[in-house]
Amino acid sequence: MSPTPARVGRFDAAGAARLDRNYASPQIVEQRRRLRAAVAACSGEAGLDVGCGPGYLACELSREVAPGGRIVAIDVSDDMLAVAGARVAREKLDSLVDVRKGDAGSLDFPDATFDFVVGAQVYCFAEDIAHAIKEAARVLRKGGRLVILDTDWDLCVWKSKDRLATRRMIEQRRSDYAHPHLPRDLPGLFHAAGLTLARVDAYPIIETRYDPESYGGDLIGSVGKAALRQGVPANEVAAWEADLRSRTGEGEYFFCVNRFIFSATK
Repeated sequence: MSPTPARVGRFDAAGAARLDRNYASPQIVEQRRRLRAAVAACSGEAGLDVGCGPGYLACELSREVAPGGRIVAIDVSDDMLAVAGARVAREKLDSLVDVRKGDAGSLDFPDATFDFVVGAQVYCFAEDIAHAIKEAARVLRKGGRLVILDTDWDLCVWKSKDRLATRRMIEQRRSDYAHPHLPRDLPGLFHAAGLTLARVDAYPIIETRYDPESYGGDLIGSVGKAALRQGVPANEVAAWEADLRSRTGEGEYFFCVNRFIFSATK
């Protein structure tokens, strides 16, 4: 999420529904488990979920801060907020989760409001990333934690018949992000914001069988659409996608992307 939400504006109702399905995949369920372990939320704490998306993480964290705690979940997308709000209501967590519109670059909260701030695949969209990290630090209480999960898109691979074509396709995907290599910069950004880096963990998403409903299977289409937006000929995109989706035999498919969980304290 960024002060100017052009990049995240692609998450319309259809995009929100697709992301909602993606967040239920086993790989992303495990990702959230590891992210929550890094947050280490306790009963009675107040937390901020920046770029809450469909609301899975906010709902899960709310149970960990109960009783006595609360989670504020913000997003710039009205469609995402509708999905998140419906999830909160369906799970009867209205007393624990406050879903509202908000932006990582301009947090509408007083100083020292939260015990922790968490953002999963969000800060890569912030145009002014240094200011966004400082905003997160500002709303943290003394001793509070900022936990960010993000991806370096150089560390994304598929097995394919044309390795160079695959790299070209992934290069186009980078255009969706203001910071496609954010993990490399986070230690310095934390330091500049007055935060102390406490820990970094890697989370590789690895798939050895093609499944259109998996994270990697779904990502093929997103990468292809990004390539089309960047002017890659449609026949090249179609051939690349067809190659990956044809890899249904034993040992034919491989996908991996590396994500990183950074934890810092104030």
